[in-house]
Amino acid sequence: MGISGNGLQGLDSVRLRSKALRLAAIALSLIIVVRLGWLQLARGAFYEDLSTDNYVQGFIVRAPRGLILDRSGEILADNRAALSVTLNRTRGRDDEATADLLAELLDLDRAFVADKLLEARTSYYGSIVLLDDADFEQVSRVEEHRSELPGVKVSVTAVRRYPEGALGTHALGYVSEVSDVELRSMEPLGYSQGDIVGKTGVEKRYELLMRGRDGAEYWVFDASGRELYPFPPGPAREARPGNNLVLTIDGPAQRAAEAALAEFEAGSVVAIEPTTGEVLVLASHPSPDPNSLVSGVSSEEWSELVGSPRHPLLNRAVQATYPPGSPFKLFTAAAGIEENEVAPRRERVNCKGAYKYGIRTFRCWRPEGHGIADLMKGIVESCDVFFYQLGARLGVATLMDWTEKSGLGRKTGIDISGETGGNVPTPAWYDRRYGRRKWSKGVVLNLAIGQGELLVTPLQAAYVTAGIVNGGRMHTPHLFKSVETYSGRVIGTARPAASQELPYRASTIAFIRRAMVNVVEAPNGTGKQARVPGIEVGGKTGTAQNPHGEDHAWFVSFAPADDPKIALAVLVENAGSGGANAAPIAREVIRAYLRIEDPEPEPELLPVGGGDETITAGEDATFGGAPDDVVGEGGD
Repeated sequence: MGISGNGLQGLDSVRLRSKALRLAAIALSLIIVVRLGWLQLARGAFYEDLSTDNYVQGFIVRAPRGLILDRSGEILADNRAALSVTLNRTRGRDDEATADLLAELLDLDRAFVADKLLEARTSYYGSIVLLDDADFEQVSRVEEHRSELPGVKVSVTAVRRYPEGALGTHALGYVSEVSDVELRSMEPLGYSQGDIVGKTGVEKRYELLMRGRDGAEYWVFDASGRELYPFPPGPAREARPGNNLVLTIDGPAQRAAEAALAEFEAGSVVAIEPTTGEVLVLASHPSPDPNSLVSGVSSEEWSELVGSPRHPLLNRAVQATYPPGSPFKLFTAAAGIEENEVAPRRERVNCKGAYKYGIRTFRCWRPEGHGIADLMKGIVESCDVFFYQLGARLGVATLMDWTEKSGLGRKTGIDISGETGGNVPTPAWYDRRYGRRKWSKGVVLNLAIGQGELLVTPLQAAYVTAGIVNGGRMHTPHLFKSVETYSGRVIGTARPAASQELPYRASTIAFIRRAMVNVVEAPNGTGKQARVPGIEVGGKTGTAQNPHGEDHAWFVSFAPADDPKIALAVLVENAGSGGANAAPIAREVIRAYLRIEDPEPEPELLPVGGGDETITAGEDATFGGAPDDVVGEGGD
């Protein structure tokens, strides 16, 4: 069948249109190719430069550090909003000119600024803090010269704050910028230059719990270093706050301890919950305000802190050691009972104020002596002569063996760094120091009353006291109670760990506890100033000789006597009498922890017979009796 003429004409028309379309497509392709060639060959360098004028920069968004709370939820450390001047990694910036201008505007050392600019160039995220916590004037000057300061940014950051200043400084610690030395070990954990880290105390020990996770954001910058707009394709992530750390510290008791210590040159108070090892108070006086250390101090200020004769950076609770003085008589007594060298109610000594041993005379703190004394009276009135004789019977090796088995001479294991173990001078120790058998056996008399080369920390004194009142079981002291998310959900708690048992029979421990109660509550006890109305308190006074100055005052204590909730040690440097100066501090701490209200006001003094003498209304006068705590050779 053939094709008509009209059909052939239509086919020719289709062919013509198809050819035209093909020609048009070819022409368009040629135009595109020519254009691309022109852009790439003739204008390639221009557009490459143009594309690099704008660039994307990533920044770290610092995560807020977790809070630190006391056992009741009171805030001990939090964060506040502050303005920081930061440096970003910026192309084409003249670091020399920028360093000159920033040093002038912010009144900073130029070399310091130059070092920070160099850090910014080598930092991937390029957010190096130049000035933390900048004031309004400093920020205003930076903003006024913004066009001359490419890559310099004012950011809102969270700065660590300690609301109560120096309260608990040596327990909490402080934070500051990570050092180069620290960064070598912390970089694999995700740390970088400019990060804030814990330096001491629980801030350091629980750094990874409180740190949080930093976020990141990305911005587009122009060639002059100005921010243009966020870069949405960047892998931005929100900062996640760190966890909150709940401590075992009791805020009211800590405040009471520090307020009492502030009346003296230096000292320490440590209080422990006997059944758990929870540290209720860890006070060391004097101490710096950690707020002043957060943003760093000048080398002159740091040298002043380090070189201060009062040693405010020394954590006296765990790092300083002292002769324990008369509180050690409790352990001499326990060793004597266990070794059958003394019977608590049958052994008696006639104290006439001195005891001659070999060619030397050892004096009692009471010059006229204590008269006939058994072990109970020896402890309650702190008779040195009684313990001189008991120490001579025991000997250095036996007494120090029981001392080591009691937990002294080694670290307790508390969860902050810097703890020292003290010193228990065994015969081997004396041999190493003085030569084999070249030391006098008379050293045991001093050791028996807690003098000489025997050294303990206030933490150790509180630790063993807690063991005595807890039936012989000692729990590792710790400041960590629990950890919770920033929103308050508990995610972990501490488990009490029994570190050891005291090596004494239950009957021996019961006797020691009863004697400690009599030290405070009996009329002739040396610790009367630790009495708390409404409860029985146990304790032991001490006055430790100090070759470098005035005697140190000691007092170890516990309360209530029938169900101990707190055991503590008080050490006041250069304060003399333990009964007069350390016992009242223990009283205030006990009252604060047990929430015992202030006692009733003292009754009004009424005149008698119109003369100058006065008596206390409603009370009988008592004359004579032992002084609270008198300093004497070797003594209490």
